[in-house]
Amino acid sequence: MTNRARNPDMQPSLGTPRYLIRKSGRRGIWGTFGISAAFAAFLFGSVPLPAHAGVVDKVKDFIQLPGQVSELKEQYDETRKQLDDATNQLGEVTRQSRETIEQYREAEQRLREENERLARQNEQLAQAVSGLQNAEQQRANQSKRTWTMIWTGVGLIACYFLISRLFRLVLRSKHT
Repeated sequence: MTNRARNPDMQPSLGTPRYLIRKSGRRGIWGTFGISAAFAAFLFGSVPLPAHAGVVDKVKDFIQLPGQVSELKEQYDETRKQLDDATNQLGEVTRQSRETIEQYREAEQRLREENERLARQNEQLAQAVSGLQNAEQQRANQSKRTWTMIWTGVGLIACYFLISRLFRLVLRSKHT
């Protein structure tokens, strides 16, 4: 056996194309082609045997794969479009929610400011009412004091006349 037969990677000469070089002593390019042709003839025979029907179906399925891939790609594109639409809708809803939240915050701030203003106004009104109640109490006390003085004066005058009449009667009865 020569060195060429023992070492399949060894090239016999530099001018020989690599695909024509035998890697093993048994077959060359035509031997590989022959085996492939025989296998193809076996698979694609004119009369399919019942045992080979599953193989033929598998080959047909394999041939139909590009169509299925196209269909899957279309479904993927449609699903992707639906996802993009849903993402856009979610973005719009999120934007609207943020705007609504901002409006609520502004309204809440306005209501707080108005509440504080009304609380200050309420405090002022409470002070005014308290002042008016104090003034009314002072007026009522003054009025009571005035009426007490008037009635005391009337009583004193009435007592004076009564005592003076009684004193005159007593003096007349002693002189007579």
